[in-house]
Amino acid sequence: MNALSTAVILLLVGSLACLAPLSNRVRAGIGVASQALATLLVWSAMAPVLFHGQILLGELAWAYPMGTLRLRLDALGAFFLAWSLPMTLLGAIYAVGYLRPFMDSKRHVGVHYALLNLTSLSFIVVYTAEHALVFLLGWEIAALAAWLLVIWDYTNQKVRFAGFNYLVSTHIGLIFLVAAFMILYAHSASWDLASFGQWLSSHPGAERNLVFLLLVTSFGLKSAFFPFHSWLPRAHAAAPAHVSALMSGVIHKAGLYALVRFVFLMGRPDEWMGWFLIAFCALSAVVGALYTVSQRDLKRLLGYSSTENVGIAGIGFGVGCLGLSWGQPALVALGFAGGLLHVLNHAFFKCQLFYAAGAVYQATHSVDLEHLGGLGRLMPWTALSFLLGGVAISALPPLNGFSSEFVIYSALFQHGVGVWAQVALCVVGALLAFVGAVSALSITRAFGVIFLGKPRDASVHAPTEVSRWMLLPMGVHAAGVVVLGVLPALGFMLVQGPADIALALLPRPSTGVLQTISDSLTRIGLVSGALAAVIALLLWLRSRARSAAVQPTWGCGYGAPNPRMQYTGASFSWDFTRRFRGVLVMLRRRKAPMGYFPSDAYVVTDCVDAVERRLFSVIGHGDASASAISSHWHEEDPRLAFAAALLFIVAVAALVVLSAGPLP
Repeated sequence: MNALSTAVILLLVGSLACLAPLSNRVRAGIGVASQALATLLVWSAMAPVLFHGQILLGELAWAYPMGTLRLRLDALGAFFLAWSLPMTLLGAIYAVGYLRPFMDSKRHVGVHYALLNLTSLSFIVVYTAEHALVFLLGWEIAALAAWLLVIWDYTNQKVRFAGFNYLVSTHIGLIFLVAAFMILYAHSASWDLASFGQWLSSHPGAERNLVFLLLVTSFGLKSAFFPFHSWLPRAHAAAPAHVSALMSGVIHKAGLYALVRFVFLMGRPDEWMGWFLIAFCALSAVVGALYTVSQRDLKRLLGYSSTENVGIAGIGFGVGCLGLSWGQPALVALGFAGGLLHVLNHAFFKCQLFYAAGAVYQATHSVDLEHLGGLGRLMPWTALSFLLGGVAISALPPLNGFSSEFVIYSALFQHGVGVWAQVALCVVGALLAFVGAVSALSITRAFGVIFLGKPRDASVHAPTEVSRWMLLPMGVHAAGVVVLGVLPALGFMLVQGPADIALALLPRPSTGVLQTISDSLTRIGLVSGALAAVIALLLWLRSRARSAAVQPTWGCGYGAPNPRMQYTGASFSWDFTRRFRGVLVMLRRRKAPMGYFPSDAYVVTDCVDAVERRLFSVIGHGDASASAISSHWHEEDPRLAFAAALLFIVAVAALVVLSAGPLP
């Protein structure tokens, strides 16, 4: 634990140095340097744990009531640390270029880098904590740091509202987590997670079921599962691009880590828990994918895609839970390995897509699909990066998104389960195929509208490519997307340790299914990668051999075509979205042309979040009801009714606590 402790101290010292009265460029350099050194230290401690099965233990004596604080790093925590800190480092490098307009201003950029350091620190705390209160401390550090990073442009009211929405949502999740920990402490008389696990594994029943539901709700809010996702599109649209990338690819993965950690602590979950996770996550994947097709804001589109992809990973975890319940080693290995591999792959291609979106924004000051177009010629590296990330997120070979979803498919179509269970898993497989098709549609729509064709609005015409500080992280992520797709065995090396932890929970854990799948995927990756390379080379040689002839675009007989006659994002997906009007709430604003020579006319179609819309509607009805109750009490201020409702909630909570009896 010495290297990890040194990394924590280094990140804290780096955070303080970033706040020193220095120039913004020096502060940024200190932030990047401290991140790089901390990453090296963490890797030196993490590598033996992940690749050789060692377990790091540490203790820190503390005063009552916390007692001894125990730290423990096993293969699961090491897996998440292996890429969380390097990706945060890449985000800090990207920020040097993205925040360049503020480097010579009076704005204190050092605060931003200090918060990035604290984010990395929170990963070390959360992924090594064996004490529940230390876990909560790291959990809260990550939440508050992310909130402050989101509201970088705090003078914008929409940004402040998005940050407040995120802050409220993450603390509602914290309430559910604290409630689960209180129940576990009441029964185990200890704050150690190992003691929690002993009680969970030996006391199946209603209280364990309640704890499971509380934990899933908390982690669902953290990772933005549907229907707990409403904060996510607003936060991603408001935050700087590198913050959106880190939130989606890295920070929110703490919820998935905690979910897997507590499943492992349970030992053998009930069968209904596995089915519940599969249904919950499949719903999240389907709804998240549907919303990506109808968004006109590129960052909101990528935000909804995160809801889709955490759902895909969660399906794998649900299958792994069924394997633990049924005693099926193949399901356990494929489910958890596939889910964790998708978590890793999603971090690579989602950060890459957000970085490309940030490059588009810095060059054009817009991420509105209806105003963009023709950026492929002006920003070729950004276009290539977005294309690679889009192919990967669509789960197409030879890129990494294909390999992880292939493993999850393999888990869903395993033999040796009951007939009805097999039918249900096949239905989930069909839903997963539908999600992949919808994802391909949404990314084709986004890439085509933004990078192909001609600019739709001259005011957002990009003059040139972005700086190398921004292109470097995009290139590293693109390399990871390609390498993990062509050589998926590298990804299996990272998830083998966590899969072994899951298999050790079974009486007969030995299985070679992961090696078989890895070998098959390696052959597929090499063949498809070679084919893609040959096609790319032929296209490049053809473009070099002769210049393309330039001809006017056919305008269906219209003699004066213009850029506004191109397909827009809304028109591209209109036929698809109208088939799902029961899920997608479309708002249309229009002004009809008036007179013989109308000066202004428009039709604007936008998709709003149905959950958020319903939530605000309920809040509005609640405010109206409180006002009505207050009027009956001859009191104009509605806060009296809210105070009465709060008093009622506190009274109910007190009765629940008293009925539980004294602590052991």
